[in-house]
Parts: sequence; structure tokens; C-alpha cells
Amino acid sequence: MATSWRSGSSSSFISSALSAAPSHAQHASPLFDRTPNELTVYLGPWEIVGANPRRLLWQCSYAGEVLEHFLPSDNPSELFPHTLHAQHRRFGDPREMELYLTFLEPHRVRYMTTDGIVHDEYIEAKYEFTTIEGSIQLQSDIRRRDLIDWFDVDVVWSDTQRRTDSYGNVRGLGTIQRIKLWRDRYSTFHYLTFYANHRRRWKEYLLDDFDTELRQRDDRHRRIQLGARGARRGSASESSQGPSRERRFSTSIFRSSRHNNNPPTNGNTASSSSSSQGALDIRYLGIQFSRNPNIQAGSDDYSRFLQQMKTTILAVNAGSSSVKVSVYTAEQGQSPAQIAEAQVSGLTAPPASLKYQRGDKTVIEKREVGEKVNDQRDAFSLILDTLVGDDDFPEIKSKHDIGLICHRIVHGGDYTKSQLISDGTYHHLESLNDLAPLHNANSLGIVQLCIQDLPSSRNVACFDSQFHATIPEHIRTYPINQDVARRSRLRKYGFHGISYSFITRSTAAFLGKKPDQVNLIALHLGSGASACAIKGGQSWDTSMGLTPLAGLPGATRSGSVDPSLVFHYASNVGKLSPTSTKDLHISRAEEILNKEAGWKALTGTTDFRTIAASSSSHSSSDSSSKDNNNNKTLAFNLLVDRISGFVGAYYVSLHGHVDALVFAGGIGEQSDRLRAAVVEHVACLGFVLDEQANGTTAAAATADATAGEGGDGGKVVVVRDVGKQGVTPRVLVCRTDEQFEMARTCVEDDEFW
Repeated sequence: MATSWRSGSSSSFISSALSAAPSHAQHASPLFDRTPNELTVYLGPWEIVGANPRRLLWQCSYAGEVLEHFLPSDNPSELFPHTLHAQHRRFGDPREMELYLTFLEPHRVRYMTTDGIVHDEYIEAKYEFTTIEGSIQLQSDIRRRDLIDWFDVDVVWSDTQRRTDSYGNVRGLGTIQRIKLWRDRYSTFHYLTFYANHRRRWKEYLLDDFDTELRQRDDRHRRIQLGARGARRGSASESSQGPSRERRFSTSIFRSSRHNNNPPTNGNTASSSSSSQGALDIRYLGIQFSRNPNIQAGSDDYSRFLQQMKTTILAVNAGSSSVKVSVYTAEQGQSPAQIAEAQVSGLTAPPASLKYQRGDKTVIEKREVGEKVNDQRDAFSLILDTLVGDDDFPEIKSKHDIGLICHRIVHGGDYTKSQLISDGTYHHLESLNDLAPLHNANSLGIVQLCIQDLPSSRNVACFDSQFHATIPEHIRTYPINQDVARRSRLRKYGFHGISYSFITRSTAAFLGKKPDQVNLIALHLGSGASACAIKGGQSWDTSMGLTPLAGLPGATRSGSVDPSLVFHYASNVGKLSPTSTKDLHISRAEEILNKEAGWKALTGTTDFRTIAASSSSHSSSDSSSKDNNNNKTLAFNLLVDRISGFVGAYYVSLHGHVDALVFAGGIGEQSDRLRAAVVEHVACLGFVLDEQANGTTAAAATADATAGEGGDGGKVVVVRDVGKQGVTPRVLVCRTDEQFEMARTCVEDDEFW
């Protein structure tokens, strides 16, 4: 095949005669009349390599020749190869249009020979293929979706924006475009892409149950109904896109044969689309968009319609030693209601055990699961089988009853909101494993399992880092070479964001304010601990950084230490840890600071309750007990000191405009002694504790509580005041609920519904 481009320089590129050129190509002639400064290079096999950005790497005819096409997005679903229509309508076989491809936005193309760099500019790259199969395979590889069919459109009839002629008839829009049908390589999802060539923008629609609906087509009336989602997907700007809504395609099909328009079944295309290839005998495609116009809001039909739209949601939280799944039901736009919860714990300290609660009833208190569960994937499979196998749980009678699965993903990179997981999203998250080798792998393993075993469910990634996307540049930037920082994505990301999102909303409601009106210093204190300054309802600063290791110490994490400490601690820190696997590469340095530090390294235990209790008691005469208690006191005081330091720094950063200091997380909610010690240390900032309120358990606190959204069907204390009445800023305790926050995010976003 050949590629060509227009040079940005004043002189024309001259093509060399290549011995490996196709036999019919005796000389290099311009492929396109309007590109006089054109260089043609004959290309061979390709591969897609690298990340940020991905590159299309071509083998050329001669040794030392390299052509690199830099793809502008690491998300393959955001790339749209464009078939050149008008240029090639002379062909009788519409398949031959696929021989010519272009990308309408400028892409960087670098061409090097043994003489050096010949070209390295942003240009409009155009490809001419010698075979249609090669074109189809390249498009599929670039998008990681197999191109399985296409349909040509000459005129689009539309009455939107009052497009009618002088007689009131619907007016046709002059257009020539090719609608392409793609199949996801990692699920049963299909996608239709439309190219609106008068605006140079793509629209993509998700068909999440294509195979089933195609089998159930109405051959008598020559029609099928395809459910379409994701109307906002594509390259149009946010300002030009309306809200994403559920739509239905009314698709007319005719059984007349055409010019062999089905793509060949070879390579990845064959393996990925075999179930659909035999069914796509479609001569014409007519599409009608509708939004159920016969259903009027407020009618009985509308109520029944909403009831049918009720869906079951799984919120999955995969930790290093446990997997927790909460089950919710919800209607679109309504608050989700929790109906069950299951957890497998003890994965790192066998035997693992299963706990299952349905509503208010504990079905399984604690059952050892033995050798059946070895990792997070096994744990999730066991939980799923438990839910499906419960005869008294009608909401999930089969795996097909699960509509949405939201996954807690610790590191989301530059994602600023939750994402519907496609092949592109999944592989982008895989590329972040180098930034979070200890945190993302477990979650992505469960995501992969869901894609394989639950093809009718939609998977949504909810990122712990997305809440912190609002941190200002001067706070999130590290003082290192910024070219290297941008290339390697080295900056402060922050984590525990799902929890902080819940804390912000719940605390604002407790204070009688809107979320964007509150300034908070929030502390998520558990085996992993962090602090966050929240300004106007948004993250302003947080203690964790590039990874969750930075900031406060945890059960096994060191928190922030001198960066050179680990090199003095051990000599082999740059080598891979023996616990590394093929998919999970962990250095000894990461292992030491993440798994062999924290208060466990000081005390020998990860149980903070024993640390808090023992650190105040020195009655034993045994020297070893005294040493142990001294170590626990040291660990307790160290944590109080580090927390107080962040509280003070954030108080200054917020210029003293703080509505409340909020404690959350397992330790923050349960350890009244830690709360008392921290508030005592920061009393100079105006925080005052009420000892009686601080000593009251959450179960007993009802007077000043916010009735929970949080999830177990009853009234739950979500926020309680433990500060002295009448004193501001307040001191609060929040019962955070990350699973509920993920489910709420999915329910409120039309794109996921």
C-alpha cells in the first residue's frame, strides 16, 4: 500500500523509485489532484505500539526506513478513519471506496530514512491500500473494534430545527456519508458511526444488544429495532451536544443482494464477528430516531414505562485483601436503594471467608471458602454465584438481570468523570498500571471477567482520582522537567475521591448548604489514609500524590518520606520484587514502602484499635510489653502529628474559611481517641470537641443525624456533630459510603442509563 501527504514546506517532496513497490506502480504519481507537494511512500506490515501517544509503526521498503503515524488519542474509540467518498464514486463496487482512507484532523507523521528525518509535521494523512482486506484490518486495529459492515447514505431527511421546504415538507440534507458498523473485540457490544461531513464531526451510537435484536428481527415487515445509546459520543464539542438519551433505531432492511459488501472474514475480524457475519444480509438501511413520543409524562403508561426501566446495579470495590459488592435497584435519576451486600475477605491471609446480607437479613454470617478463592477474580465469581443462586432474591435470577456494574478504579489518570468501559477505556486504564501497579490490576481483572461473563451488563469505571481533577495547576505540579512530566504523566492525582465526593454532598446537606458553598478539611482515615482540602465543593488539595503512597502513613504504607530513604534502606530496591507477575511489575522499593512500612512496621499489627488502646496504657511490668506499648504510642503520636500538619496547612490554604473538619473512614469514624488527639493539636485554629458527643457511637447518635441515603433500606446516621455546640468551624463525623456514591453516579448520568 502507499501513503501520501501534503508537505508544509515550500518545496515538493520527491518520491524515490522503490524496488518493493507493487508491480503495477512503475513510478510515483500524485494520488490526489489537490496535493501537489505530495510524497508517496510504499508501506508494508504495521503494528500499533506505545502509549501517550500510540503510534502506527509501518515497515517500509528499505532497511532504515521508518514511518510513524502518531495517533492523537490513547483511547482507540475516539479515532475515526474516514473513507473518501466523493473522490471515488466512479467505482462500481462500493467496497473499493475502502481502499482510500484519511483522518480529517491533523496527525503527526514522521518519516525517517538512513539520511535522517525527511518529514516530521502535523498533516492530513491519506492512505491508499492495494487490498480492501488490509484497509478493514487497519481500521479495526486502530479502533480495537472490528469493522463488520457499512452502509452508504446519499440524502438525510430531517425535520429537526424546522428543516422544511416552503410547502412544509421535510427537507433533505445533501450529504454523502458511509455509516459503519463495528463490533467490540472484548464484548458483544456493537457501534454505529455516522460522519456528519458538513460539520466534520463524528457521532457514535452504542448498540448493546445487537446480536439478540438481530435474531428477533421482523422479516415480514422487513424491519428490526436496535436499541441505541451514547448519542453524545463522537468528536463534536461539548457545547454542541445535548444530553445523552435512550433512543431506538427503527431500521428497515431489504434482502436484495448487493456488491458483496460484507467484509471478508479473516484475521481478527473473523474471530470477533463470526456471530454477526451470516446475519448481515442488508441491502438498504433506513434509520428513524425516536424518543417514545406516545408515552406522556404523568400517565399510567409513563409510570409503567419507568418501572420497566428500573435496573439492578452492582457496585464493586476490589481491595488488596477483599472484594465487596453492594447491590442496588434504581430508576433513572432516582436515588439508588441498597438491597444486598456481599463480601469476601482474607484473600491475603487465608482462609478467605464470605459474608452475605440481603436487606436486613444476614444470610451468611461468615463462611470459609477454602481453596475455591485464590484472588479477586475468584472472589467476585463466588459473590456473583451467591447472588444468582439465592432463591429468595428475585432481583437477580440470572446474570442477565444485572443492568449496570460500577467498578472502583483507584487510578484514572486524566479522566475527570466516570467512564463507560469500552475496549478503548479498558486499554487506556491498562496503560496506567505503571503508575498504580498495586492498585488497578485487581479491579481491571474483575472488569475483564464482567465483560466476558456478563455481556448484557454495562460496565462503568468510577475513579478515585476523578474528584481531584479540579486541583489547581500550581498545586498538582511537581518541580521537575515539565516535558518529562507531561510525557510520563507525572503529577499529583490524588485518591479516595469517591469517598470525598460522598463526604462533600452529605456534609453540605447536614450544614444546610449546597455542595458548591462548603469549604471543608476532610480526613479519610483507614488502613489507607489521606486528607483533602475542599473549596467550594471541589478538591483544592490532597495529601496523596502521583500514587496513594504519598501523604499520611497507613497500615502498611510509609506515607511521605525522604525520596532517597529507600535507597539507604535496602540495596536491591531497583529490582523487581519476587511477588511480581507477568501482568504486575512491582519493584522492591514499591513493595517496601507500600507493604512493609506504616504502623505495622512500628508495632507488628495493622489493627489500629489495639494501637489506640495500648498507647495510653503502660501498666505492664514486662519489658517486652513496655517496648511494644511504647511502639504503639509512637505510631499513634506519629499519625496524629502527620494529620495535624495537613489540617494546619489546608486551613492556611483555604485562608481560614473552613466550615468543618470532617473525620471519615473506618478509623476516622470509630476512634474517638484519635479524633480527640487531633482536635487538641489543632485547637489553635478554632476547632473544639464535645467530649460527650465524641464518645457517643454512631448507632446511638440520632438527634443531630442526617437520615442516610446510604443504603441499607433504613435510616442510617450519615453525618453527626462531635464539636462543641455554637462553635465554628464544626467538627463532624461522616459515615462514608463509596459503593453508594458509585451507584448514584451511574444513576444520575444519562450516558450510563
